[in-house]
Amino acid sequence: MKQLDKIASGLIIGFSIPLFFSLSALLLWFYLDRNESNALACIGIGFFLGIIIDFVFLKRWIKFRYELPIWFIAAIYIFYNILMYGFFMGFPVFNVFLGAMAAYYFGKRIHFRAIPEAEHSGIINRVSLFTTSIMTLICISSGFIALAGNGVGKDLQMMAGLNFEPTKEMILAVALVGGSVLIVSEYYLTKIILNKTIQSSH
Repeated sequence: MKQLDKIASGLIIGFSIPLFFSLSALLLWFYLDRNESNALACIGIGFFLGIIIDFVFLKRWIKFRYELPIWFIAAIYIFYNILMYGFFMGFPVFNVFLGAMAAYYFGKRIHFRAIPEAEHSGIINRVSLFTTSIMTLICISSGFIALAGNGVGKDLQMMAGLNFEPTKEMILAVALVGGSVLIVSEYYLTKIILNKTIQSSH
């Protein structure tokens, strides 16, 4: 299990760095250049820079994965949430699984650092509130896009195989209900997995 944790940590952290620099380079290209012939070169430079950083630091990051600064872990979590959000075109359901991964990590971190049991509930609450706040922002963004975008009703009609086009009111109702379910689910899923991970680590 320890070896599996190392591999998983290496993949999660290792992929995030080249991806981050590739996307950052692409954003710089978009805002400063927009010459299509330079786009791939910018992405390649960003990716190569990320690989170099991984080569220098990744082994140490994996070794001290449960001692990394909280801001670093939070940044990776937010970054993967943005990627997941974009990959599924604003459909936020799959972001819930990232909260589960964060809960597992912090459960292991609590055990590894031998944090006193009296402090567990405070950490669990903070982590759960953090993952829930990110999910809330994602759901708000999804709802805004769904309501503000043109042709969303027709897209939903085709995706769900409906014989009618959903109105703005229907879309709003789905966004509110679905978003609320996801937000509540994220909070309790994070708490449950964190508690289970701590218990199974003893």
